[in-house]
Amino acid sequence: MQIDGLDELDNKILSVIETNARMSFSDIGEKVGLSRVSVKTRMEAMEKKGIIEGYYTKISTDSAPEGRRFFLDVVTQPDQFENIVDRIACQDVIKRVYAVTGDCRFMAEGFASKRLQYENFMRNLRHDLKGVRSMVVMDAQYPIKNVYGGVDYVSLDERRVKEKSESAPPTGGNNDEQGSI
Repeated sequence: MQIDGLDELDNKILSVIETNARMSFSDIGEKVGLSRVSVKTRMEAMEKKGIIEGYYTKISTDSAPEGRRFFLDVVTQPDQFENIVDRIACQDVIKRVYAVTGDCRFMAEGFASKRLQYENFMRNLRHDLKGVRSMVVMDAQYPIKNVYGGVDYVSLDERRVKEKSESAPPTGGNNDEQGSI
């Protein structure tokens, strides 16, 4: 991570904690060449400036057996925009709401850990929202890239080759003939 306006040491600290925010000040200091006290002082200063907003534990809801991640693309009537954003944002299944370009338009990301939770949310959403001009619901299939969740970008062609090789039956060949990549 490189943020303009920060010195090299602050940027190094951010790079280190981006991958593991639970590291001790001493461990961070060893990686960037500073004392524990200097790291603590710099991180507190970045917190006060709003550069570091917090430290989080990310629990992967993707592994929930019935879980469903979805996105809503919503366009509202002008006089109902704030009301509808508030009503959607306060729902437990909604994790993020984004203002996006376009008149009276926003997007929301949600995750329901159970099928029934998702169905109830959708039923109530469609029934209760007066003033919605249009709404598109999209179910997420799988992550292609997620820098926060450790998923690197893999092209669709690479993904197809990998899936094909994983589903192919073993050939029974000699393991000594296999090369390493």
